[in-house]
Parts: sequence; C-alpha cells; structure tokens
Amino acid sequence: MMCFQLTFLETLAARYPSVSLFTNTVKIRPDITNALIHLTGDRSSSAGGLTAEKALHSILSEGIIRGSGNEGFIKGTKQAVCFTEMPLSFVKYYIKEGYSKHKYDYFGIAMSKSSAWRAGARPVIYLPDDEAHWIPDDEKWRHVQFDYGNVDFTHEREWRLMGDLDLKHGEFGFYVIVPERDHEANILKMNLPIQNKIIGFLHMNYLNDLI
Repeated sequence: MMCFQLTFLETLAARYPSVSLFTNTVKIRPDITNALIHLTGDRSSSAGGLTAEKALHSILSEGIIRGSGNEGFIKGTKQAVCFTEMPLSFVKYYIKEGYSKHKYDYFGIAMSKSSAWRAGARPVIYLPDDEAHWIPDDEKWRHVQFDYGNVDFTHEREWRLMGDLDLKHGEFGFYVIVPERDHEANILKMNLPIQNKIIGFLHMNYLNDLI
C-alpha cells in the first residue's frame, strides 16, 4: 500500500509541479494518505436518482462535483462536497452495505490532499450536537455529529469542501476510481471536456487483490 501511495504522489508531482505533497507525512502515518477520495453512491431508488456509475459520469461530463445539503447529512444552510482520507486499502470495508450512511460503490475520484486544501477542503469537526453551539452558522457544514457509543462516523475520516468543486480549473489532476477496466472504457468513449485532467484510472476490483 505504501508503494502505491508514493507512486500516486510522485505521478502527481511530476505532472503538476506546483502541488505540495508532504510525502514525509505519509511515510510516518500509514493510517492516512495524501489523497482525498470522493465516492459516488447508488441513489437509483429515489425519484430522479442515479446509480453510482451514472453519478460519476455526470460529474465527469459536467466537470463539477456538486455539494450535498441536508439530505446528505450536511448541517446548516451551506452545501458541501464530501471526501475521505482513508487509504485505498480501507475503501472495500467502507462500501460494504450498512458500514456507512449511504450505499457507496467503487466509483469516484481521488485527488491530492494539498490541491483539495487549497480549493477549500477541510477536516470535519466530530462533536456531540449539544457541544457544537460555538460553531458559526456559516461553518456548520463542517460539523458531524459524534456521540460515543451511539453515533460514530469517525471511521469515515471525512473532509468537506463548502459548495461545489470545479474540476475544470486549477492546477490539479485526479484519478478516476472504477471497479473494472470495462468501466474505464465506457468513460473514455464519452469525449469528456476535462479529459486532460484525468491522470489515470484505479481499477478497484484488481487493486483490492494487491492491497
């Protein structure tokens, strides 16, 4: 897993020299990576909802990750894009049914944490609701309820970015997460406006056998 992390970072550094990757941090913190992952979930059971694959296609076609609101467990009046900093080797546990708030699948993007930070992404604040009164209204999007023994989403290692994330602009690229090579082929046929931003594809069903 460590070799993959450093390869990911070195590829980003070579292609986007302005990206600061803090590789020394990763070398001493195997529980995290310098990548943030945004996964898409299956919402096809809801009116107008998309499958996880179609949701990823929508993101890539539009070049924007749209923020979620209260329906996505975001507090306050602001919308936010959600990420996780968990290593890729943990993702297979995260997407298991019942393990997280939503049913996720192996579709999404991974980008450097430093790029996401500069775009405005921040770690969430895990606190009981009755202790979060000090958080300003315009920062409540960062608050995630935590009640030890009852409500605990700390395994999600969540980061959030207020509003939407525009993938079309900025000096950063990203990897596309898919289950199999066939899903990559489907995306490559789409003639995407942000094709030059895609560094590569991560085929999770294959990678899970390695990590």
